[in-house]
Amino acid sequence: MISDPRGYAPLKESRRPAPNAAGNSAHAILRTENVATGYGAHVVVDDVELAIPAGTVCTLVGPNGAGKSTLLKTITRQLEPLGGTLYLNGRDLLAMDPNEVARSMAILTTERVKAELMTTYDIVAMGRYPHTGRLGLLREADRQAIASALQTVGIREFAENRFSTLSDGQKQRVMLARALCQEPRFLVLDEPTSYMDIRHKLAFVRMARRLAHEQNLAILMSLHELELAQHVSDVVVCVAHGHIDRTGTPTEVFANGYIRCLYDVDDESFDEIYPGLDGRVQSPRPALDHYVRSGKNRLRCGITTGTCAALATAGATRLLLSGMAPEELSLVTPKGLPVEVEPTFAEMRGEGAVCGVRKDAGDDPDVTDGIVVVSTVAKTENNGICIDGGGGVGRVTKPGLDQPVGAAAINSVPRRMIEEQARSVAKAFAYDGGLAITISVPGGADVARQTFNPNLGVVDGISILGTSGIEEPMSESALVQSIELELSQARATGYERVVLVPGNYAEAFICDSMRGLADTPQVKFSNYLGDALDAAAELGFTDVLVVGHIGKLVKLAGGIMNTHSRVADCRLELLCCHAALCGADATLCASLMQAATTDAALDLLHAAGLKDAVVASLLKSMQGHLDRRANEAMRVGAVVFSNQYGLLGITSVAQKIIAAWEVSL
Repeated sequence: MISDPRGYAPLKESRRPAPNAAGNSAHAILRTENVATGYGAHVVVDDVELAIPAGTVCTLVGPNGAGKSTLLKTITRQLEPLGGTLYLNGRDLLAMDPNEVARSMAILTTERVKAELMTTYDIVAMGRYPHTGRLGLLREADRQAIASALQTVGIREFAENRFSTLSDGQKQRVMLARALCQEPRFLVLDEPTSYMDIRHKLAFVRMARRLAHEQNLAILMSLHELELAQHVSDVVVCVAHGHIDRTGTPTEVFANGYIRCLYDVDDESFDEIYPGLDGRVQSPRPALDHYVRSGKNRLRCGITTGTCAALATAGATRLLLSGMAPEELSLVTPKGLPVEVEPTFAEMRGEGAVCGVRKDAGDDPDVTDGIVVVSTVAKTENNGICIDGGGGVGRVTKPGLDQPVGAAAINSVPRRMIEEQARSVAKAFAYDGGLAITISVPGGADVARQTFNPNLGVVDGISILGTSGIEEPMSESALVQSIELELSQARATGYERVVLVPGNYAEAFICDSMRGLADTPQVKFSNYLGDALDAAAELGFTDVLVVGHIGKLVKLAGGIMNTHSRVADCRLELLCCHAALCGADATLCASLMQAATTDAALDLLHAAGLKDAVVASLLKSMQGHLDRRANEAMRVGAVVFSNQYGLLGITSVAQKIIAAWEVSL
């Protein structure tokens, strides 16, 4: 046992299993039993017992030389274990074929790839080799996987750039895309943020957490940045003194001075760099103590930029009227939930008072998390309260949004919250004069480039949003609202017809094959077709044309209006059902059910002479479900294509719409 004379818990005896992450788990993607790892006869880490299920981020931390990288090399078969057994998907890892391992496990290390003439696309495509067979030829399914990986990590715009010309942070994202392109269930990341600046580090760990939770990956990584490990991890595994010293949730591990003890750093030195990180110095409490469930996860809600602006206004108004800077700010959100925060700063500047509140987005992967929303309040000779936007707050340039053209992008609910806070404080100090309130966001213009604002006509900054005052993590509402905003904007500019597309494939198809739609607004609905149709009907559109790939729109034939695979993935079942209706025999139906993609299923139908009949049957069913959803509020039809066959078919109503619009195909 290793004890600490300064009163912290003994390290060896503090070991405890973490929920869903240690011990024997029948559902673990990666499991180790009594594994010993090292070099030659020298054991570096012994008696390793881990079980990492899908949907989990597990992070190794510990001092240099403790054996984190050695353990990862053993798990990834770069080193032979000196003892014990490793299991991947329940099978002995060492007995598996290398290609089979590569289809289940992907690796991202700090090793730099030398690729003088290769493009980003070429590098990412290397991740498909475990799937391409001996010749290494890319099929359509491989190209779709490459495009998806590029899109997921946000580097699609660099696809044709030479890899050697990218920054270190961009290169690391390319390597992550290559790993994702393998379509693994288990992802191993060895110091993945080593070459990144702080902005890219934060973006990377948020992406890793999102991949684990949304795509159900099991992720094992090592990190030196303790704050990142605390933020991104579901489970933290501490490696020290030749064994796994402690395993637990971040709350359990980063408590009672344990981390300082793990690295053998004295209190004063640790607190100078990491105040509050290990639980001995009080960390700022969450702004909102409210949680929602997403599957099996309990996720903390955050506060909106509108709530931050209202709190900052209360603080600045209090300082202006009393001369005293507030130590704490509070309000009740429109949803009825209380929020309490400490202001980031509060000070007098000239004749006005300024207060800032840092946004706490909770467990929501929001690009505005951590920004400071600032309110500047000054007295005016005129009665009443005037609210405007300053630096970092966008301006509205197109009609159809919550605020008129030319106004600051501070929506109605936040404006009301800001005014209510200012009036409440003024009343408390018996002030009945006027107030000028300016909301600003330092760095807001840079953050806005990562949002939908440029598409919506909000320029030079973020929008101050929020209808409930809180942000629910993993919520679909923000995306649905952005779709509604784009539709509203199109309607406000006089359009009575609109094209709905799920994403980039459909946009490219329209550009190549339906150029007559260039002057018709196109709105991406992602997976939320039903919500987009409902919004279009409510806004008074007369004609709606849905254009999409068969892989997405085939679900519409089953009445599925949210096409995300988490909601329903019955593409092959629907193709098989309609094939059977068109005369397909049992052998063909069985082959359809085993097809890797809808394009592969179409190949089978084409070979059997049934492709056109099955597509016609699907289109008829799609149109029926579209008619029921529209409920005579508008005309709506669908155009379906595939990457291999091009235009597959047009529903009956879509034919009438296209004819009326005078669009040639």
